[in-house]
Amino acid sequence: MKIKSFQGGFDKNLSYLIWCESTHIAGIVDASVNMTKLNESIEMHDLKLEKVFITHTHFDHIQFLSDILYQFPKVQLCGYEKPEIELSNHYRKLIHHEIISLGSEMITSLHTPGHYPDSLCFWNKKNNSLFTGDTMFVGRTGRTVDTKSNINHLYTSIYQQILKLPEQTTIYPGHHYGYTPHVTLKENIALSPFFQCSSEDEFIKVMEAYEKGRRTC
Repeated sequence: MKIKSFQGGFDKNLSYLIWCESTHIAGIVDASVNMTKLNESIEMHDLKLEKVFITHTHFDHIQFLSDILYQFPKVQLCGYEKPEIELSNHYRKLIHHEIISLGSEMITSLHTPGHYPDSLCFWNKKNNSLFTGDTMFVGRTGRTVDTKSNINHLYTSIYQQILKLPEQTTIYPGHHYGYTPHVTLKENIALSPFFQCSSEDEFIKVMEAYEKGRRTC
């Protein structure tokens, strides 16, 4: 599977154009970035856009959905089975561990609540790629300051799901907040105390210390 990243949006948002090399069937992960550059790549590589993968429904991750649907009216939106907002008649409701085809590529949805209730990660096992949205960034997790966030759920999503994947898995987050746009899980664990906790209580303390540091900066 080929992956090309695009940065823009509100706050260093990242959208990804992904495609099957053998069929040229393509998808977009998060409608966070103006479509101009993505359209250029779609044309350059002679791609057929079939799907948009939605990591969660915070506005900065879906703000260009209407543009995509206008240009590609038959595209299928793929997101969590219980989205926080209603999106489109073309919406495919995904359950945990559902497999979605993209040409000959297979992508698995992982329900990873915590940052937001409808958060999903999308895992391509063959390519060791994980699109994490705002659940995991380079160097830290997503925040849990939204009224619908849940720090306990986030701990479970990180430690019982994402960190159980092969350590060579490369994460592709929803924002470019780190020293590099993406890293392997092994690198991220070594990099950050967020991913080195021995218990949920320790994780909560790390999160609280991070938020306290933001307030005092």
